[in-house]
Amino acid sequence: MATRWSVIQVGVLGGTVALLAACGHSSSSLPQGLSGGVAATPAALTDQARSFVHDQETDADAAARTTLAPAAGSFLAGKTKVSYRASTTPDNGDENPYAIWPVTITAGSVKAGDVLVDNFNNKSNNQGTGTTIVNVHPDGTTDVFADLSKQRTTCPGGVGLTTAMVQLKTGWVIVGSLPSQDGQMTTADNGCLLFLSPAGKIVETLSGPQIAGPWDAAVDDQGSTATLFFTNVLQDLDHSATAKANKANVTRLNLTQTADTPPKVTGSTVVADGFPEAGDASAFVKGPTGLTLSNGTLYVADTLDNSIAAVPNALTRTDSAGTGTTLTKDGQLANPLGLTTAPNGNLLAANATNGKIVEITTVGQQVGEFYAIENVGQDPPGNGDLFGIAVNQAGTGILFVKDDENSLALLSS
Repeated sequence: MATRWSVIQVGVLGGTVALLAACGHSSSSLPQGLSGGVAATPAALTDQARSFVHDQETDADAAARTTLAPAAGSFLAGKTKVSYRASTTPDNGDENPYAIWPVTITAGSVKAGDVLVDNFNNKSNNQGTGTTIVNVHPDGTTDVFADLSKQRTTCPGGVGLTTAMVQLKTGWVIVGSLPSQDGQMTTADNGCLLFLSPAGKIVETLSGPQIAGPWDAAVDDQGSTATLFFTNVLQDLDHSATAKANKANVTRLNLTQTADTPPKVTGSTVVADGFPEAGDASAFVKGPTGLTLSNGTLYVADTLDNSIAAVPNALTRTDSAGTGTTLTKDGQLANPLGLTTAPNGNLLAANATNGKIVEITTVGQQVGEFYAIENVGQDPPGNGDLFGIAVNQAGTGILFVKDDENSLALLSS
């Protein structure tokens, strides 16, 4: 059984909230979405996803190189158009976009139709040092929703924004930080969850021993209450670029909220644990990344196991499901990172290794893929260029970040 947590609030506006421990496939051909060309030897690979290059191709790698045309009725069926939306690099030079949040409510400085994108790297391309959340407007113009380098925070180690970002119905934004002083695991700290006002200002910081590298997040939002899930990928890695462990977990926070007061934590439970995690000299850290919730089941992109795990009764369970059950593994998957739910109920996973978006039913059938990144200069094409994904507000396309271009794009029909 996983450790349970009690909640102690030790601050309000500008303060800190600490949680203290209390107790099939066709033959290989030019993949769909690519315009042509021959993949070259990879250049220096420095960001999180680019590290998943294999010196010797495994059976799983070979399978992922094949094509799987989207089945009739799948969400990916008929979607072949990739449109540039905007650069995600603000004036301070931050890069390596990670999280995507399509805004559906107007509050503070954001309006319904906007898209929030955060950055994990600074202008020197040091991982764990990005401090900005960029707001992409429907007309393609951008501004900075939040620059956390200019705000005081008690987050251990500073700020390095991750894929753990959600906006609540009351307008508050919660974003994870897994910071490093110089882009290396040796200086990485556990980090925190930052609660931001609708104007992009830090109002509370959530930290404690149970927050160890918040890497991605999902939320079930009922308005006055919300349930937040986030992954932890720094459990017992001891600031090492070579350490490995099977201790990454998923934590659930129960929240209350109003439009006038920031979210308050009313309970905390580890709902899944035992996932593989590893420090990496070039990737910074690898571990369970994408989260998405559907009909009470939480799905987890288990990156190092090359699989999608299912955690049942995630909203109500009082103990850990361990690593859950395997929904699907290998096939078109190639180190899945981002994960979201399509309007038809299927899952969409973003591959780190080859830039594919893979569609999966909730019974585990892979029903289609699309090469979202057309970078044939990587081997495989698109390697290391895809991270966060989200369905757009209209439910007609998939927003995704292009790490090779530091931009936001849309896949549509």
